[in-house]
Amino acid sequence: MGERPMQKESWGRSSASRGVTAAGRKLLWASFMCSIVLVLQYLAQPASADPVLASSVGFCKPVRLEATAEERDRSVQCCLPAPRRDPKRFQLPRVHHLRVRRPAHELANDVEYVNKYNLAYERMNALPADDPRSFLRQWHTHCSFCKEAYLQRRLNNSATGYPLQLHYSWTFLPWHRMLIYFHEKILGSLIDDPDFTLPFWNWDNQLDATAGQIPQIFLPYQQSTRWPRQHGRHGKIRNTFLYEGKRRNPNHMPPKVLPLTFDASLEKERANWTHDQIRHANLGQVYEMVYNKVSAREYMGGPYDTSSNFTEAVNVTVGESGGSESLHNTAHEWVGMLNNTAYPDNEDMGVFTYAGRDPIFYSHHANVDRLWNVWKALPDKITPDGHRVRRDYDDYDFLETEFTFYDENADMVIVKVKDTLDSRKLGYTYQPMVEADSLWINHKPNGTKPSYKRSDVRVSTSNAIARHPTSFKLTRRAPTAADLRGTQAQNVNQLSEGVVLEHVRVPELMYVRFDVFLDSPTATAETDEDESAYVGTFTHLPSGVTTVTDLGQKLVHVEDDDMYRTLNIRFSTSLALKRLGVTDWDTDITVTVVPRFRAHGYGWNIKALTFACLRQEFT
Repeated sequence: MGERPMQKESWGRSSASRGVTAAGRKLLWASFMCSIVLVLQYLAQPASADPVLASSVGFCKPVRLEATAEERDRSVQCCLPAPRRDPKRFQLPRVHHLRVRRPAHELANDVEYVNKYNLAYERMNALPADDPRSFLRQWHTHCSFCKEAYLQRRLNNSATGYPLQLHYSWTFLPWHRMLIYFHEKILGSLIDDPDFTLPFWNWDNQLDATAGQIPQIFLPYQQSTRWPRQHGRHGKIRNTFLYEGKRRNPNHMPPKVLPLTFDASLEKERANWTHDQIRHANLGQVYEMVYNKVSAREYMGGPYDTSSNFTEAVNVTVGESGGSESLHNTAHEWVGMLNNTAYPDNEDMGVFTYAGRDPIFYSHHANVDRLWNVWKALPDKITPDGHRVRRDYDDYDFLETEFTFYDENADMVIVKVKDTLDSRKLGYTYQPMVEADSLWINHKPNGTKPSYKRSDVRVSTSNAIARHPTSFKLTRRAPTAADLRGTQAQNVNQLSEGVVLEHVRVPELMYVRFDVFLDSPTATAETDEDESAYVGTFTHLPSGVTTVTDLGQKLVHVEDDDMYRTLNIRFSTSLALKRLGVTDWDTDITVTVVPRFRAHGYGWNIKALTFACLRQEFT
C-alpha cells in the first residue's frame, strides 16, 4: 500500500453550509459505501446464529508462535486433557460469607499470606501434567481458549467450523472471571483453605505509591529496612515460585510504575516523566476507558455468537473489544519481555500464548474483574438524560453462552454466562478502594483544546490508517427512536454517541496501537492523551492461528503470513464533544488517528491498515 490521498477540508463547522466539491463527493461516496456495508452485514447474518459453547472437548490444534530468523515455523501445544468423568452443570455456591480479595501491594508484608500463596502454587505446579488442575494446564487453558486452538461450538456440541476466540467480544469479562474463579478455588483446595483469595494488582490506583508497580509479592524480598526478612511467629517470607523463571521486563521493575499510556516507541522520550505526569496520565486513561463507557457495548465489547469468526472471512460477525479489554492490554505489554530478540513473542505476559504462565496474570485479571464491579455502580454523567443505569447485556445469546472449565475436583464444569454476572453470588467480593477509585472517577482532563486553521486541515479520502497521523471526516446526525433498537437505553437522551472504525484489517502477528482525537488534526505521537480531544487508544497484541484444513465439516481459513483479523474499533465521543463545545448535531467533525506502530518486528513493512468505513453510532 502506498501513500493515501489527502484532501483539504472544504466545509465549515456546520454541514448545512457544505459545498459539493470533488473531495465532498468522495466523502459522500464513502458514507454511501459504509451504509451498504451495514446493510450487507445485517442481511448476511445466518438465521441459525445462537449462543456459543466454548469447550475444550473435540478437535484441537497447536498454537502458532512468531518465528525467529533461524526458524521457519514455531508452535506450542496448549490442548487440555479430556475429562475423566461426564461434564456437570455449574451450580452457584451456597454463600455463608463472602471471601474478600485484597490488593497485592497491601499484602506484601503479610508473611502468612505470601507463604500460603506461594505454597499453593508450588503444589499446583507439582501436579502431574495430565491433571487439568496443574499449573501447566492452567496456563494452557488461557493459551488454548484465547489463541483459537479449539473450534467454536453450538450448545448441542456441534462445531461451527470457526475458531474459538474469547477476546474481542462480550465474552472477555465473564470468561476471564470464571477462569480466575476456578483457578482460585483450585489453589485454595491445595492448601486446605476454602477462604483463600487471589490478590489483585491494583494498577489503576494512583493514591498509593506502590500500587501501580509490579507487586513485591511477585519479586524477591531483599534484606533492607523496607523489606526485612521477617522471623518470629510466622517465620521468613518464601515466595520463590512467584518469581523464579518468570519472564518479565527487567527495565520495568520497582520503583517504575505502570504507565497506562505506555508506548514502547516513546519510552525513551518519556523516561524522564515525573511521578505527577504519570499519575495524571493514568487517571485520564482509566477515566476514558472505564468511566466514559456508559453502555455495555462500549465497556464489555461486541456480540459473539455462532456466526462470529474473527479471522478474515466473509458474511460473519467481526470482533469488537470494549474499554475494559483495551485498558487491560497495556499491563500485558509492559510486563512482557518487550523488544528483546531472545523472546520474539514478548513472553510471558505480552502474548496470549504465554500470559497464563506468569502468576501475575491472575492477579492482573482480578483487578480487571474488580473494575467490572466498579463500572456497574458508576453514575451516569455522560448522556444528556443523566440517569442511565450501567448494566450488563441482557441479550439471550449473551446470557446463554456457555464455557467449560475444570474445577478443584478435576471435573469439567459447564458454566452459563448468566451465572457469572454477580461476584457476590459466586461467593467473593473485593476490598473497597473508594478513595483511590474516586481519583479517576472525578478526574478532569487538562482542558487543552486543539488550535488550528480549519482552512489548512486535510482529510483522507481513503479508508486507510497509515504510519503517520491521518484525519478523516465524520458526518454526524441527531439520534432517533430507531437508534434505540438493540440498546438498553430507555429514550434517545440516554444514548451514548460514539465513532466506529468498521472492519479494520489487522495482521494477526502484528503489534498495533493507535490513539484517536476529535477535531484535533494537528495531533501527533507526542500529543498529550489527557487533553480534551482525546477519546481513547486501541491496542492489538500479536497473536496467530495455525493451519487448519478439512475438519470433516468445512474448510476453515488457512493461515499464512498474510493472515488478518477483522475488527470493529469503537470510541466513545459524548464527553469529548461536550468538552470541545460541539453542541449541535449537524456539526461534522474530524477524527484523527495517530498510529504508534513498531519500526521492527512483524509488519514493520506494512504501510497502512485498511478499513471499510468510519461512522457515527449510538449505543
